Amino acid sequence: MTLNDLDDEHRPTFTTGQAADILGVEQPFLRSLDTAGVVSPERSGGGHRRYSRHQLGQASRMRALFDEGMNLNAAQRILALEYELDEARREIAALRRRLEEPPDGASADT
Repeated sequence: MTLNDLDDEHRPTFTTGQAADILGVEQPFLRSLDTAGVVSPERSGGGHRRYSRHQLGQASRMRALFDEGMNLNAAQRILALEYELDEARREIAALRRRLEEPPDGASADT
């Protein structure tokens, strides 16, 4: 592992026990999210689940949606829609930056 790996939010770092402690949930909750296909943690050489920070964020959001009374299907759909909205916002921001750039060959101070 390198120092750059510490910044990778998709690096599978946390065991099920560590993830459960961080999120304040029981380990069976995390296993149920894996079974439902909400998060798919990687497996260690010994077959143990390893969660990334990104997956912990997804699990945390699912827990919050469950606490708000959503069922599994509704919570999964909301999570998917939130992801699509974030992607659309990033794309819009990139397009706005491109529109603000001066045309090729044009001086920025004209």
